Amino acid sequence: MISDAELDKGLTTMKFIWGAMLFSLAIYLLVATQIGETVKVAMAPEVLDILRAVFYALAFIILFATRHIRRLVLAGKGNAASKPAPAFSQPLLQKYVSAMMVALALSESIGIFGFVLFLLGKNAVDLYVLIALSAAAMLIYRPQKEELLAMVQEEQMRAATGGPVG
Repeated sequence: MISDAELDKGLTTMKFIWGAMLFSLAIYLLVATQIGETVKVAMAPEVLDILRAVFYALAFIILFATRHIRRLVLAGKGNAASKPAPAFSQPLLQKYVSAMMVALALSESIGIFGFVLFLLGKNAVDLYVLIALSAAAMLIYRPQKEELLAMVQEEQMRAATGGPVG
């Protein structure tokens, strides 16, 4: 059973991690606009067009795959680590933070695609579109107390009935 204090502490830590990862998108934007013109890359326009198509395709694949990957992590059995971190001593919190970190990392990679495309092609639209997609995905997969409480209730029901809750 997870106490309210433990739940709140874990959620606060997760929100801090989420905020830092979201803030990193602003850093990418700032760095790109500051150094974008000074970076010179000799790349054929055809190669850049192919790379742009690949990055946009990967971005949309990641957007759709993240939900499924996150569900797989949340459905996983067992503990996330043999020696849990103090903020995540409960297996349920470990599982939730693992799923959140995977989703946020995948979402942030979309912003990195925009950053790379901007540095290579100097097209601000690529930067803004992919950073915005990344930020939107991070907002969707932010840590949510209601979701965590629902997981706790499901775990309690599973423990009370001795089997899976469906």
